[in-house]
Amino acid sequence: MKLKHRIAIILALVVGSLWTLYPRTVVERVKRDGVFHYDTVKRVPLKRGLDLVGGIHMALEIDESKVVVPDKAAALTNALTVLRNRVDEFGVAEPVVQQVGEDRIIVELPGIDDPVRAQDIVQKSAFLEFQITDETDALTKALPRLDGIIRSRGLGLAPGARADTAARAPAPGLGSLLQRDTSDTARVAADTGARDTAVAAAGGPGALSRLLQQGTIPGEFMVSAENVGAVEHYLSLPDVQAALPPGKVVRWSSDSTVVANSVYRALYVLDARPIITGQYIQDAQPNQDPLEGTLVTFELNNEGGRQFRRETGRHIQDYMAIVLDQRVMGRPPVIQSAIGTRGQITMGGQDLASAQDLALVLRAGALPVPLKIVESGTIGASLGQDAVEQGVRAGILGLTLVILIMVVYYKLSGVFAVGGLMVYALITLAVLAQFGAVLTLPGLAGFVLSIGMALDANFLIFERTREEMDAGKTSRAAIDEGFEHAWSAIIDTHVTTALTAAILYQFGTGPVQGFAVALLAGIAASLVSAIFVVRTFFLIWLHRTGGTKPVSI
Repeated sequence: MKLKHRIAIILALVVGSLWTLYPRTVVERVKRDGVFHYDTVKRVPLKRGLDLVGGIHMALEIDESKVVVPDKAAALTNALTVLRNRVDEFGVAEPVVQQVGEDRIIVELPGIDDPVRAQDIVQKSAFLEFQITDETDALTKALPRLDGIIRSRGLGLAPGARADTAARAPAPGLGSLLQRDTSDTARVAADTGARDTAVAAAGGPGALSRLLQQGTIPGEFMVSAENVGAVEHYLSLPDVQAALPPGKVVRWSSDSTVVANSVYRALYVLDARPIITGQYIQDAQPNQDPLEGTLVTFELNNEGGRQFRRETGRHIQDYMAIVLDQRVMGRPPVIQSAIGTRGQITMGGQDLASAQDLALVLRAGALPVPLKIVESGTIGASLGQDAVEQGVRAGILGLTLVILIMVVYYKLSGVFAVGGLMVYALITLAVLAQFGAVLTLPGLAGFVLSIGMALDANFLIFERTREEMDAGKTSRAAIDEGFEHAWSAIIDTHVTTALTAAILYQFGTGPVQGFAVALLAGIAASLVSAIFVVRTFFLIWLHRTGGTKPVSI
């Protein structure tokens, strides 16, 4: 290869590496004075691990106790995509979301110090459904049979349960298109009368009947807070589950209601078939309204808008529950007219941060399978900062000693080796940044180890060149022989180390993988540096001197 071509390749490598490492403008989510802010800053596009900046580490697996997953590989791949979307929406700088092995996903969120919120975001299923409340009074009609099943199992009223009734207060609606109808008292009275007749025919209120109070809208029942556990227990019984009205599902409200200084939880009977699901949502934003409080506005795509308009047009004057992860959000409003692509979800008494998180997971999509956190940990940012400072000091000291040794011992050849080492470091960091590798403390250790290997290659070449010069050969011949005869030894050491690093990467996790990635990148760059870059420096020197002067080695 001609000398000018060699120089052009080296310049291209240096310019490309500098461009890869050039600081980019990024948006970072930071916490100041207890409040999260989004800052626009410039950062080198080289990801830093948790041990350098602090943050949260989580390992997730499919929760097979909740669902049977026939194809775990496909489910995990789809879940990985959703998690990446959620983490990107979360606004974390330099996050890591990757699959490890065949059944685990690793999520690392540098700079985040709220583990509860982060875990909720990555773990929440975010399965959204719009379901019509039961208009047939199916549960009331089935209560005598359900009470009989509970009685046959020898179960009665749970300790502390109350059978009294209380006044019911209306809850706020969702907006102008979804207004609660408060004038349908005749239908409510008829439903209550039908239930009282059924209970009387059964010989009085049973264990479940006495805990339920008819609400003010179809399909709504109120349960006092102290009786919620008992009702949940009764409804979870397999025999009771089998006897529930067909085509109906029972869902709890996500919020409680205070009536006459007593706390109640709403229970809703809904049509099992949703009129639409959240798969059509293309945007969701948090908001606050003076009357309705915290809410999330959403927008459906064209296909979802057409389906939503068609279905809501069929159910005008019916009540529609908005169900997220099998919990009814807010109170089901009455459908006043057909609804198109826009709607909103009230968050009750929840704060704006909860609305932001809900909007985030709705935009990112629902998880295809439930996930459980099998491992989690938080690393303090102060620990990471100390480690960075110590690593920088150690690196500066080590490089200084290396440069002094190489220059003092090998003179001009040592200068060439130091120049090659600088190109090596630049290429290695650029490779790590280009492939999105995460630089960790073990990764820095791998980087330093590869520096030693790069210098080791120069040692082999220089010592062999010395031997050829001692044998009386010219500088050009000695340099050519030195590089040629040291080649086999260099390849052997680099290949065996690369194989070891590959094994560590394949079977290791976290810091071990970080070490392996940095080592592999360093090995590749050290070969380029020692064999190509340093030799080019020698060829430049030979070209300028005409090969008449002995090489300083």
